[in-house]
Amino acid sequence: MLNINSSVAVLTASLILSACGSDNHQSKENNSTSSTPFTTEFKSNLTLQKDSDPIIQISGRRSNQNDDVNAYSVTHRFYRGSSSIILIYNFDKSDINKTLHINYDPILKKVLSVSIGKTYLTKLNINSSNNNSLACSDSILFEACKNINVKFDEKTGNSEINFENLKLSNTPTITITPVNTLDSVQLPPINKSYTYLTGKISGSLSIPAQTFENIRKTSQINMSVNQKSISPIDAIYDPETKEILFSSYADNWIDSGLKPTNFTTSIENTITKYALVEAETLHGFSGACMSFVVSTRIKDVASIQASDNTNDISLKFNQSIYQDNTIPPLFPNIPIQQTCATTFIQLDGVVKVNKPLTQLQITPTFKNGENRTVVQPALYFDVINHNQQRFGNNTIQIELKNNKIEKINFKDFLIGVDSSTGLLKRFEYNFTCDAAQSCQGISYSPKDNQLKFSNTALFYKGEHPELNKNIHINGIFDFAGR
Repeated sequence: MLNINSSVAVLTASLILSACGSDNHQSKENNSTSSTPFTTEFKSNLTLQKDSDPIIQISGRRSNQNDDVNAYSVTHRFYRGSSSIILIYNFDKSDINKTLHINYDPILKKVLSVSIGKTYLTKLNINSSNNNSLACSDSILFEACKNINVKFDEKTGNSEINFENLKLSNTPTITITPVNTLDSVQLPPINKSYTYLTGKISGSLSIPAQTFENIRKTSQINMSVNQKSISPIDAIYDPETKEILFSSYADNWIDSGLKPTNFTTSIENTITKYALVEAETLHGFSGACMSFVVSTRIKDVASIQASDNTNDISLKFNQSIYQDNTIPPLFPNIPIQQTCATTFIQLDGVVKVNKPLTQLQITPTFKNGENRTVVQPALYFDVINHNQQRFGNNTIQIELKNNKIEKINFKDFLIGVDSSTGLLKRFEYNFTCDAAQSCQGISYSPKDNQLKFSNTALFYKGEHPELNKNIHINGIFDFAGR
């Protein structure tokens, strides 16, 4: 095997992989006592081609329970009221940057995103300068995912993906000096390349994967959209933003098909401050109706009544109407068509959500910083294969295996100027405990997805003159259920 640079761009230009079996090497956690061996595998005749470069063949791979990186894995993901399945195929066990991620909606049977890189695309990382991925998605940064077919068996976790020249692009990079013009307005040049995937890849697990049923369910919901009952649906409460978040699949009047709809309702002292829905709508451009996902506010916040007690919060919707009346922006030389159908949603019913117990005290990450209090609970929960879990938010991430803590990560950041581009960049700093520096002073309840910290130390492994080498956490962090 050639020595391959870890960047995705080089992967697509020079990747040469051969089928490889498991090495049975010692992992960080010795699983040799496991009564049931666990293997993952993918088979492939997949090819990649970057622009007009030579075609690259991707061969299959196999792994076992002692390998740090699975050849194939399945993640059922809950995030802020919505759910999806991520199918993951790692091409090279020594480099997680060479990993294919398929983010799939099993209800709509729709591919949400495809990426090759360290991690799958989410709303949290899609704009991150640290996420050097090849991808397609509904984001404006990438091409839409076309020419891909997914077959997934929920009972086994096995999958089969067929590609017919699926088009992936890199995250666009913008240089400082403007050279292009549009109606005499100078624009910065955007550098973009494309990679095409063709062929089939299929993954299998020797033990069936966990499903959404393995993610704690606590919300109680009885809702209708446009006088039709909606299901499935999940909900969660974020006390930091004082928002209740839930999702559904509904006919929102722009056509006859179901569409994902994400609702956000902000309450304070049982008073509804605002409510909005993020849903697909149609706007007219260049003589055609084009689909956009927009946020639409409720017409009357008084149509939502909130009640609050010690353990939960309830919202009652009574003919609560969300209607898109957005006027599309004007662009030079682009005619606007005003006859497109737009989102109309009438919401009725009750949503009850569990209150989280998260309350953390964290010592400063920066030497000149202050202690902070955190009340935001876990907003996502992932179950991976048959025995792994991850939960957290954009600041705190918890990783478990067989209900035992494997890693805790606290992420801080600083906005600064990137010396290579001259542009503003988000610099991230991670404080962790893991197998190398063990997590002390913690207890975990799998039943309640609740983690208690008692002066737990997390460590910064880099060198930075303004950062402390470690921080300490006390309190409770939990996932209150979906």
